[in-house]
Amino acid sequence: MIATFRNRNFSLLWLAGLISITGNWMLIAALPFHIYSVTGSALATSAWLMAYILPGVLFGSVAGVFIDRWDRRKTMIGVSLLQMIVIPLLLLVQSPEWIWIVYVVGFLESTLSNFFGPAESALLPTLVGEEHLVSANSLNSLNDNLARIVGPAIGGLLLATWGLSSVVIADALSYLLAAVLIVLIAAPPFVRTVKDSDRVNTVRAKFTGVWTEWVAGLRLVASERALASVFIVLGTALFADAIMSALLVVFVQDDAGLNSTQFGWMLTARGVGGLIGGLLVAQIGAKLSNRQLTGWGLLISGALMLVMLAQPTVIVLIVGMALIGVPAIAWIVGAQTQLQQVTADEYRGRVFGAFGTTVSLLMLISSALAGGSADWIGVTTLLLCAAIIYILSGLMALVMLKQSVQEPEPSTPVAQTVETQVQA
Repeated sequence: MIATFRNRNFSLLWLAGLISITGNWMLIAALPFHIYSVTGSALATSAWLMAYILPGVLFGSVAGVFIDRWDRRKTMIGVSLLQMIVIPLLLLVQSPEWIWIVYVVGFLESTLSNFFGPAESALLPTLVGEEHLVSANSLNSLNDNLARIVGPAIGGLLLATWGLSSVVIADALSYLLAAVLIVLIAAPPFVRTVKDSDRVNTVRAKFTGVWTEWVAGLRLVASERALASVFIVLGTALFADAIMSALLVVFVQDDAGLNSTQFGWMLTARGVGGLIGGLLVAQIGAKLSNRQLTGWGLLISGALMLVMLAQPTVIVLIVGMALIGVPAIAWIVGAQTQLQQVTADEYRGRVFGAFGTTVSLLMLISSALAGGSADWIGVTTLLLCAAIIYILSGLMALVMLKQSVQEPEPSTPVAQTVETQVQA
């Protein structure tokens, strides 16, 4: 872990991510309160989340095509600067008549994020050695959890003291600082492996080229067993995760009888568990295979969920959320590292773009199904099903994923074959 942090380029990328994500969580904590205070409508408040998720479904996979065409470091810089420009538009929302700006900003900011995340995941393997990749992914998950703990607290304090404008300005500045840090990264020279033909000089031809590359990326996921296995395992796990995210608040209030303060402690405990998990996986994760990290992480997560459902007391739920943070980091890091290692560099943007689309689509579908069926199936029953699905996805990971710690990238002929098939 220390050796990974000694890598100057990784440290700059890690710090940029921490600052940017902290700004995100500041806004996520403060904006819903502002929307509700302006509109008095719970529907208007929840619609912001839908506007934020939708771009992942629409553009996630397509964004990966451009990430493979563009310099990934410059893409991250440009996206951060555009986000810095977009976020201050929220300052215009002072009355219900202007609330539509919230949805536009949420949609635009999320659309830009669909370029930033896959670009970061695709750039990371070029900044750290293969032996430090698990550690680097673990440390990235660590800053996600740090931001999850610190960001909402700062956002709530700023909102209560100086109002939403202070949160918006702080979030915009976080994007600017992240862009400056990424500028300082000395990334390897970008070599574009996807090139337009000399005949590609019209808008229609360029669009066709982008479409061809996008389809090639999807076919690679479908045709390469190593990639398809990761998508199947993660898709199953994330379907369960979305059910838990959609119904946890209802379960805590109606079945466990917890108040908002106690629920806040649960979320804080989850963040602390994630911090511990990130440090632990960064330290020992390289000694385990991606299959072990993903499979056992999911199995333990599902088992802990069953315990929490069986004994929904304050202590059990808070401790359970802290404990579940550790295996959650393990399975996320294991699966992400597997994706990076089994994907050729020229396809990483499209693969992670497709993964982002999969995540967003599953969030929409699972949330809709859970919310629509909770009244007649029961919240506890649905959460029990989610825990069982977690366990099943863990067993699938142990069976389907490759066993070695270091996975070779697909050979160039395979990538060329897929591209040729699509063009034909």
